[in-house]
Amino acid sequence: MRNVTRVSSYFRRYLRGERVAVWAELRALGPVPDALAEDVAAVADETMIRVGQDVARIAAALPDLGWVSADGVEPHEPPTEGAIALADTLADKVGLPFALEACLRRVGRVWFTGDCEALLLSYHLEPVPRGQPPGPEYPDPLCLPSAYTLAADWDEYGGEPGFVFPMAPDERKKANVPGGTQDLELPSLVADPVLRGVAGREGVTLVEYLRESVRWGGFPGYSFAPELAPAALITLGTEPDF
Repeated sequence: MRNVTRVSSYFRRYLRGERVAVWAELRALGPVPDALAEDVAAVADETMIRVGQDVARIAAALPDLGWVSADGVEPHEPPTEGAIALADTLADKVGLPFALEACLRRVGRVWFTGDCEALLLSYHLEPVPRGQPPGPEYPDPLCLPSAYTLAADWDEYGGEPGFVFPMAPDERKKANVPGGTQDLELPSLVADPVLRGVAGREGVTLVEYLRESVRWGGFPGYSFAPELAPAALITLGTEPDF
């Protein structure tokens, strides 16, 4: 784990509520200078603590809405001590963006893909989406990997130039139709990496995508057609505080 200080300019501003402005400035840094690494790590850590709280809240509410996992796994698996230690190792071994490292350490595995009539969410259920994302046929349920997933991919493909880490299935695969992935390029020492392959959100970064996901209760695809979003989504969404 990068050394995290709690006495820092960006971090103090973040706690005062300048969250969007701080992250915009951190993105503008490009690769984070060593002199700012502790400061940036503190912001990333606090951000992902808050993301983890929102994810846990949504995950706890999903079963009451009739949500059934696409693959029989829990919607949220918080990081274990082993996963946290592995994330620390990967940060040194691979070279991780600050937001990704903090996400692995503070959020853990997320898998909101599944079936839920109340959320108009379909994996095994009919109807099968016929159009193209983005749009309400593709709710884009939030999925995030664990440190173990990254470690396995790095061990298999990390020796190749321009390693691309598949963070999650894309909107089509999340709806159980042929598709691709949402990716990060590694290694990278920026604060907030661009998440490639997100339909309708070219250039979106990891933190920006997580903000939109929390705002839409874990299903940010509905932001492209809010008038068609299911009423049950109101119980899950909230304005993000990160």
